[in-house]
Amino acid sequence: MASCDGNSGGYEYEFVNTPLDMFICKICQCPSKKPHLSACCGHTFCKSCLEAAKKATAISNACPMCRSEEFSTMPNKQADRFVRSLHVYCTNKEKGCKWRGEVNDITSHLDNSDGCQFREVCCSNGCGKSLQRQYLTVHVKTKCPCRKVNCWYCHDTGEYQFIEGQHKKMCLKFPLPCPNKCEANCIPREDIDEHRKKCPLEEVNCPNGCGTHLQRQYLNHHAESNCCRIVQCQHCRISGQHQFIEGEHKDKCSKFPLPCPNRCEVGRVLREELQEHIQVCPLEIVSCDYHTVGCGTRMARKDRSKHNRKMMEQHLSFTLQQLMSTQQNLVATQVEGANMKQQLALAHQQIGVLSEKLEHFENKTGQALKTTKATMRKELKQNISVAEKNVVGTLRKELKQSIADTEKKVMQKLDTTQQELTTISETFKSAQLDKKVSAQHGTIVTVSAQHGAQETHDQYQYYDQYDYHHQYDDYDYYDY
Repeated sequence: MASCDGNSGGYEYEFVNTPLDMFICKICQCPSKKPHLSACCGHTFCKSCLEAAKKATAISNACPMCRSEEFSTMPNKQADRFVRSLHVYCTNKEKGCKWRGEVNDITSHLDNSDGCQFREVCCSNGCGKSLQRQYLTVHVKTKCPCRKVNCWYCHDTGEYQFIEGQHKKMCLKFPLPCPNKCEANCIPREDIDEHRKKCPLEEVNCPNGCGTHLQRQYLNHHAESNCCRIVQCQHCRISGQHQFIEGEHKDKCSKFPLPCPNRCEVGRVLREELQEHIQVCPLEIVSCDYHTVGCGTRMARKDRSKHNRKMMEQHLSFTLQQLMSTQQNLVATQVEGANMKQQLALAHQQIGVLSEKLEHFENKTGQALKTTKATMRKELKQNISVAEKNVVGTLRKELKQSIADTEKKVMQKLDTTQQELTTISETFKSAQLDKKVSAQHGTIVTVSAQHGAQETHDQYQYYDQYDYHHQYDDYDYYDY
């Protein structure tokens, strides 16, 4: 049977037990609702069915069943009580409702909020949606677009569709992403303007007035590298362009604080004092005090005393080995010194022989020069005597020719003599070097050097005398 209760006719419910035929309305064929009993034929009709039948047959007032003209009815309260006490199933049985009860109770079961949970009801918020009562609470609280909710951000109250729609576009507390697409993505709408004042991606002008337009995040880099403003070094107070002060000057500023390269407790030290600090820094890596005798350990300066105490025996061993090595080297040096003394004595003998040869050659050269001068004078006088007897003009020509010839011969002889003296001088200088070498190793060389200096002085004195006599001879020659 149908599961819906109409506004007219009998009960169209599904009964647990089939009602008796005597309670069935003969018009609608349903258990009678507000049954009336006809006086003519004794059939039962619903009140609403009788009223509908009378309207349909307004001209005739006959019984719907027996067609008796003397048709009259009366309420059958006993039948009404009986019908309403019959057990029926819920009209939402097919949807899953398990309820069954008297006809009297089905209305309250269907209409009460705690009754049938399978009945289709309309949303109480007025959104117009129809759904089973069991889903109404969830719908009203979580899904209905007309439900009352509070804004998550500003806590204003309103319908869900308004809060999520128009209100969200105006809410001052609603979180928005940064318009510059920076990392901040939950900024209240009312704080957007404040955020843009410090947003790293906001386009701004250089505050130094250089005219550059760039993102705020690059301002520091721009100020340090490209901006041409004049600044003062905060350490030495020198003024200059920012690029210079933060670049080249910063790398050379004598007052710039630098961290100790050893990270000691001092922290930062002025650049001009850094080298002095390193000389006393307790964390500076230094060599052992005995590194000269073989200890290769390197340690912090503050640990050197501890190391010396710990390695005292090894240091003594290193020192003893170094002392023995030094003694061996000393002996080798003494032997080498003795050999050098022998070589120096032999060199001194060679120098003496060369000195004797030089002296003999000088004597021989001096005699040759004297003989040459005497011969030249004698020949010159003879030539002059012969020339005086000739004609004065011829004498002068012959005299000039003779003087020229004689001068050539003298110059040739002097050149030869000079070459021999140069050879002797070079030999003498070589010997002089040997003297200087020997002067570094003993008293013998000193005596040899003095002897060589005396010989050099004698040689220079001889050359001075030779130049004097030569000049004198030339004077006499031209006098003639």
